[in-house]
Amino acid sequence: MKRLIISVVTASIALTACGSNEDEKLTQDIKALEKEKAATQKKYDTLKKENQKKDKEIKAKEKELAQIKKDKEEALKKQIAEEEKQKEEAAKKQAELKKKEAEKVKANSAVKSLMPNTIEASTNGKAKLVMKQDDVPLVLEDSGMKVEVGQLQIFSVTNMPEGQVLLFDGATDGFVIMYQVTTENTSDQTLYYNNNTKFTAGDHTKFSDFASFIPSDYQEMSMKKSQTNFNEYMPHEKTTSYKSIAISSTDYEMLKKGRATLVIQGGISTDKTFNNKTEKTSDTYSFK
Repeated sequence: MKRLIISVVTASIALTACGSNEDEKLTQDIKALEKEKAATQKKYDTLKKENQKKDKEIKAKEKELAQIKKDKEEALKKQIAEEEKQKEEAAKKQAELKKKEAEKVKANSAVKSLMPNTIEASTNGKAKLVMKQDDVPLVLEDSGMKVEVGQLQIFSVTNMPEGQVLLFDGATDGFVIMYQVTTENTSDQTLYYNNNTKFTAGDHTKFSDFASFIPSDYQEMSMKKSQTNFNEYMPHEKTTSYKSIAISSTDYEMLKKGRATLVIQGGISTDKTFNNKTEKTSDTYSFK
């Protein structure tokens, strides 16, 4: 009986010891799990913070990209606007050039239809175009100088103050012959030439004038390279100017009857004192 009691007590102690070990192990497992949970939570919190940081960086990048895109769009708009402005300016310049060219063509046409002149301003009379020749066959080629009369026009002048205009010997009416002349030194040396023409009606002779009735811009002197020697022509110098001849009503009546002529005078020299000048003249042009 005594042995039995001891065995029961011993078994009881063994069971108690066994239960205590399991509780301790369970406690340790729980603690381990809690520790693992805490570590996992810590990792989670760390990852969350990293993700939040990444989100901020992504948003910052998105904002930066949006600004870059906006800047590029603005730059593109400015470039397009500048290109359009340049196109408009180019078109405007082109239009201006075309306008100037048209004005030039118009001016040239006007010159051909009516030569530039100051007849009315110079005479205080009334001028009217009465004759026009567009292709006058009057040419002088001599010693390197080429002179061509291209156009010729005749104006009647009326109602001039009596005794005022000396070129018409004080008459109150008369006529003005105007012609366009192209003069070219085709040589490699300087030539000297007075560049005038002679008008003859019967036994009456008159020579051309380089300035009377002609606007200054169309006078040969304003086109010359030499502003001191009106008769000096540099090598290959070329001018196209206008000249005039004042004639009387009697001269004009003879002109209409075919009894008046025009000749380009010669007299070319390589010396400014006109030593050894040539004597050749152009063929005679008869008014018809």
